[in-house]
Amino acid sequence: MNREPLTKKNRKEVPKNIFIKTSFFYKEKGLLKFIIYSPVIKEYISYTLFPNGLNLFIYNNKNTNKYTYIKADWVKSIDKVFYHIKGNIKIVSYEGYFLKTDEIFWDRKNKKIFNKKYTIISNSYGIILHATNGIEASENLKKIRLKNISGTFPIK
Repeated sequence: MNREPLTKKNRKEVPKNIFIKTSFFYKEKGLLKFIIYSPVIKEYISYTLFPNGLNLFIYNNKNTNKYTYIKADWVKSIDKVFYHIKGNIKIVSYEGYFLKTDEIFWDRKNKKIFNKKYTIISNSYGIILHATNGIEASENLKKIRLKNISGTFPIK
């Protein structure tokens, strides 16, 4: 039997923890900051993987009745600061903005989300914007920069 020595090249990384059907409630100073639900969470040494997606509720600092909701099919979190999110992404902000795309990056340290993919943003006033070459936005979607846009604006 041919046994190769285990090296970094041929060794498959094994998660240090695996969580099944898990909900995390994160609080700071007694205030609810976020809730994560995921069917499978795999924790590795340098990153965390959500291979079956997640549902994330990020609560407003001043009012826990207001939250931003993020749903995706796959997520990779690096040091809980940078997130690579893929597959059927839906983001709904507590201010009524709705974002839909297939891939997005979230930099929590700089409080920004961005991508170079086709993205649709709409709101409760009937405005629908299509960003063909991606977006850059604040994580709460208050400031949005769209790249190569077209859209619909209701006229009253």
